[in-house]
Amino acid sequence: MLQDVQPICEDMIFINTSLTRKSEALDTLVNQALKVGLISDSKEFLEAVYKREEEASTAVGFNVAIPHGKAKTVKKPFIGFIQVKDSFYWNEDDAESVQLIFLIGVPSKNEGNIHLKFISQLSRKLINNDFRKSLLKATSKKEAFKLLSEINKEL
Repeated sequence: MLQDVQPICEDMIFINTSLTRKSEALDTLVNQALKVGLISDSKEFLEAVYKREEEASTAVGFNVAIPHGKAKTVKKPFIGFIQVKDSFYWNEDDAESVQLIFLIGVPSKNEGNIHLKFISQLSRKLINNDFRKSLLKATSKKEAFKLLSEINKEL
């Protein structure tokens, strides 16, 4: 277990949103991360996320996208979550649309590649069809947080 790391907080969860584009989802999560004090500069962090997106799509299948970025403006490692009402294509050339979006933010000085641990733990959970269905059916932040807090426990 990673000491004192609780990357998922209720303030970074958005349920039943009407977002229809990657840029809207990323802007929503990054602006919220700034608002709750997880990052100190939204522009720099967003640039890091888009730079990673240029390398390869972070749409991973199962209607899930896991964009992530490392930047010195990240004060504390975090995972943000958006559930969208209607799925949309993360990138124009993706074969599958997304409905569950997780944004991972980690500081540039990232001891132990914590973002890889986050991605690994998320993937382990998201491969479970029942877990994904439960997230898709969640109707409140509290309900989604309860499901996602299992990841906090397993880090």
